[in-house]
Amino acid sequence: MSVVSGKLGGVYTSALLIENCEAAWDELVDGDVTASADSTDVKVGTYSAKFVCASGLGAGDIIAANDIASKDLSAYKKIYAWVKSSVALDAGDVQLLLDDTAQCASVLKSLNLPALSANTWTRVLLDLGDASSLTAVISVGLKQVVDKGAFNLWIDDIEALKAIAGIKSWQLDYTVDILDSTSFIDAGARTFSPGSTQWGGSFEGYKYGAPLSIGTNVILALAEGITTGQAWIGNAYISGSHVASSLDALVTYSYDFQGTGSVEVASL
Repeated sequence: MSVVSGKLGGVYTSALLIENCEAAWDELVDGDVTASADSTDVKVGTYSAKFVCASGLGAGDIIAANDIASKDLSAYKKIYAWVKSSVALDAGDVQLLLDDTAQCASVLKSLNLPALSANTWTRVLLDLGDASSLTAVISVGLKQVVDKGAFNLWIDDIEALKAIAGIKSWQLDYTVDILDSTSFIDAGARTFSPGSTQWGGSFEGYKYGAPLSIGTNVILALAEGITTGQAWIGNAYISGSHVASSLDALVTYSYDFQGTGSVEVASL
């Protein structure tokens, strides 16, 4: 495994909802695709957007697109979403599209989805790169880049995340409770079993803009680099804020956070 430098990492939050996926996508749907709102397989809210893709869907075809209220994403750095596929996907097999033209007719951003295991909901974090052209996004879409045959695809809760400016380091602790499972049959030798996991940590940097408010629940992405998959993603509470100032140094802030629910573990 190659060594990864943290110099391109960062901490991302301040979510802006792009598409809640609470209704079937209908701006554009390929003739070999059936789009629906799925209430039985969902991650956020009541529905997810589901796409039943027949084998006639070809490489390079747009699966579907949906119109949204105009969003200015020029100040945002990442796209966050829940994605699930009925077949395993390699990185770049499917792309998320963003456009300021209806039906994703002149795509401004084509963002490669990471590798996905079959039948597993996965939080994905996609790097926007230079977002200066994304001042009036009105259409979001999905494109099949590599022909996967017949498969189903779900997506839910597409949001944009901003970098927390000035942050220079972060630390995360991801642990599991080890429970005593000793019984009489173990004949005096203690045994243990894993219990619930938990995660939390801190990040710090220089004061740059308004401080984060403690007690708030946020989508939090802790990126090791800009490569898709190199991030820990989950919902967390900002549990503490610490400020330091001196006459010969920059004002610094550090924050504590407590994760709630599961965390998407960094890969690669």
